This record gives sequence, C-alpha cells and structure tokens, in this order.
Amino acid sequence: MLLNVSQLLLEPSGSSREYQLEERAALLDGAEDSVVTGTVLLFRTDKSVWASASLNTEVRVECGRCLAAFGQPIDITIEEEFFPLLDPVTGIKEKPLDDDGEYQYLSEDHMLDLSGPARDCVLLDMPMKPLCNPTCAGLCSNCGVNRNDVQCLCDSAAIDPRWDALLSLAAHNVDEN
Repeated sequence: MLLNVSQLLLEPSGSSREYQLEERAALLDGAEDSVVTGTVLLFRTDKSVWASASLNTEVRVECGRCLAAFGQPIDITIEEEFFPLLDPVTGIKEKPLDDDGEYQYLSEDHMLDLSGPARDCVLLDMPMKPLCNPTCAGLCSNCGVNRNDVQCLCDSAAIDPRWDALLSLAAHNVDEN
C-alpha cells in the first residue's frame, strides 16, 4: 500500500490528495493476502504529510468454537503523520526526529507506506475469540464433530459421579414399574 507523495511534498501546506485504494496486502502473519479497499486522504503540513484513511478488509481466521475458517470483516481507520527523510527540494538528508519508534517516516524516494499502520489496526481490531456466527454450536467435547454440521449423538449432560448411586436406584425403580 505505497503512495508516491513526492509532488505533494513540493506543494504548500494545506495541499491535499485523495486516493481510492484497492490492493492486496498481508495483514496477518502467516495468513493469505487480504483485499483492502477504501479512501486515503493526504494533507501536506508544514513539516510532514498527514494520512487519513478509511479502509475495509476481510481476513481469514479460525472460529474460536468450531475451528472452521471464515472471513472476519475489519474496518480500518488510520490517522498518522509521516515525516520525510530527505528534504523534497534539496534532497539533503534531514535529521530524524528524536523518538523511540513513535514516528512514521516516508521512504527516501518519498513513498508513503500504509501497510504497517493498517496491520497494527487489524491486530487491534481482531476479536480475541473470533466466531463464524454468534450462534456457533462449536465442537462436541466427546466425539469432536462440528455441531453446526452434524447432530451429535453423545450425551451432552455430564453427570457428576457422586450421583451414580441415586441414578441407579432411580433407574431400578423405573424398571420395576
């Protein structure tokens, strides 16, 4: 998700650009690329480029109950300031801001990369226990079948073994009647 901002850096503060984005990006480690769509607004400030993006994507995840893979929709909102590493007019390397990794920078060829902030937003917006649907029945704890697909024949009520004597007495009384 690279955007060339070299021309925008040569314009006065307050200049802006709008981009419609539709790209494939790797947003989760080990997952397939997701299609990211949306709008990106770039504003020239006196020292940087402000990126304001409203993006949508769907990432493939595993359901926390039935373990089925499904597409989790994610809305991404990015509000970030990107500082140039080179002066856009002279090409002289600028001194980086004194920071502990809290600032975003443009590349030396004035490319703005939204992949990192988008990945951060996806990781923050992912539910801790994604569900394929709110009424997911999950897996049977005895036989392991997906209860969304198959009606399990296992006895779902776990019986406390301390009741065995009373249950056998009740079963004995039923057999006599």
